[in-house]
Amino acid sequence: MAAFHLSESDTAFEVGEYQQFAKAEPEDAATETTERPKLRHLSVVLLSFGLLCVLQATLNICLRLALSEPADKGKTGEHSCPQSWLMFGSSCYYISSQRRSWDDSRWDCVQRDADLVIIGSRQEQNFLTGFTMAAWVGMTDREVEGTWIWVDATPVNKDSLLWARGQPDGAFGGEDCGELRTMINFIGLNDFNCSARIQWICEKSLQ
Repeated sequence: MAAFHLSESDTAFEVGEYQQFAKAEPEDAATETTERPKLRHLSVVLLSFGLLCVLQATLNICLRLALSEPADKGKTGEHSCPQSWLMFGSSCYYISSQRRSWDDSRWDCVQRDADLVIIGSRQEQNFLTGFTMAAWVGMTDREVEGTWIWVDATPVNKDSLLWARGQPDGAFGGEDCGELRTMINFIGLNDFNCSARIQWICEKSLQ
């Protein structure tokens, strides 16, 4: 730093280097810079959630389509089920959305050129389990208490099928019609009051 004396007086001027200071950012610009990464992160989260929803819906549709395919794929070209019916093995199944008594449910099946389902194996029962919480099937012990028969007059083989825990029990003064239950800790065949209004399952052969 230099000092210049202009006169005999003691007056002096000092000349120094000029230092440039950075301009302070406006407060709005700083806030905007901070919020941009947050908005970008939120957009990524929302996009990922949307993709997961689409994937879940696609998987659900594929699962239902897979369940409705016949066990013997060689028959697909020759046989088919009516629209809204499910296919398993050599049978077609209609699962109602309404609720009726056992007799009214059977009448509905007959109108559809079918009958209440006859479950012939554990594989067939497993296929039908889970579509509803409770649905009528084609078995009853009305003629002889404790002797269960299907709607085609063949006996129900209790040992080959899964019954719900403690069933059949003939509770509440008589439960003479059969249903298929899918509830927590209560899954399988069950005897129920024939006048109760629940859903039902119709069955007919492939056409």
